[in-house]
Amino acid sequence: MESIIFTTDASIVLAELLGGIRHENLFIVADKHTVGFCDRLFEKVDWIPSHVAVLDCGEEYKSVESVSRIWTMLSKRGARRSSILVCVGGGVVTDLGGFAASTFKRGMRCINVPTTLLAQVDASLGGKTGFNFNGLKNEIGTFSIPEKVIIDVHFLSHLPVRERMSGFAEMIKHGLLSDREYLTRLLSLEYQETSPEDFLELIRRSVTIKDEIVSQDPREQGLRKVLNFGHTIGHAIESLSIMRGMALLHGEAVALGLVTELYLSVKEKGFPEEIYREVRNFVKRYYPNYPLEDHVDTLYELMLHDKKNERRGVNFTLLSGIGEFSLDNYCSKDLVVEALGQV
Repeated sequence: MESIIFTTDASIVLAELLGGIRHENLFIVADKHTVGFCDRLFEKVDWIPSHVAVLDCGEEYKSVESVSRIWTMLSKRGARRSSILVCVGGGVVTDLGGFAASTFKRGMRCINVPTTLLAQVDASLGGKTGFNFNGLKNEIGTFSIPEKVIIDVHFLSHLPVRERMSGFAEMIKHGLLSDREYLTRLLSLEYQETSPEDFLELIRRSVTIKDEIVSQDPREQGLRKVLNFGHTIGHAIESLSIMRGMALLHGEAVALGLVTELYLSVKEKGFPEEIYREVRNFVKRYYPNYPLEDHVDTLYELMLHDKKNERRGVNFTLLSGIGEFSLDNYCSKDLVVEALGQV
């Protein structure tokens, strides 16, 4: 499992990690927003990094063309397998950078510095890398564990509320997969009144939940599938929103996916309705309204392309209670359509 470092000053951590690295062996990938963090991030290193690939921002740029831009920089600037690629950004950057690092010269060293809440509690962790292809979310990818992940809560002060709530959806998922106390704390959180130090502890709790699951099943052969809760429908909603030119953030789509898959859990596994209603009300309050009734056939077709499917039909992880899950459930299309109507 990767080494995860929690800090309030990522520049100190990077200086320690890169102390013995020569200038020509350090490479950076960032996007047009996060490249502005790099001067401060590397200010305590003895030299100014010059090998930087700057990507366009947004899910629509999570493509093989963006990966090729990173490969081109690495190749032209003489990167070796012993070189280090530092990925500074949100989930798109860490997914693309991680994939590029895992495939360049059959694998080079990689450090993630996630700058969004979504990346800090989910996307940068666990070694899943990849890009979208042929209109399908994360269709091409690898499992490749980063050498280090540096989580600095102060990046979050730069995020718009919408971006913070996108990451918070993954934390709600972790609450549903762990215990009632943590879920209740999340659903009652007053974000603006929570100190950075207290919020870092919540992040640490979410990271620990994910880490414990991934460490038992790093290549998603069984248990790790529970982390896909909310994502089978969520990824389909996200892909649909991009196709319609009305793109939702990843966590916004996952929030809607949590509601619909909790509804399936109520119907199929007896998940408590009162907890389902709590989560649904929270999502309705804090996340965009995105009616789905007119797009159910398209959504269902997108779900059929999900990587977890092993036969005809859509494979879901469902919950019978908080922390009580059931893998490999195939629900009828009629029930899935009924669940989509709950959003």
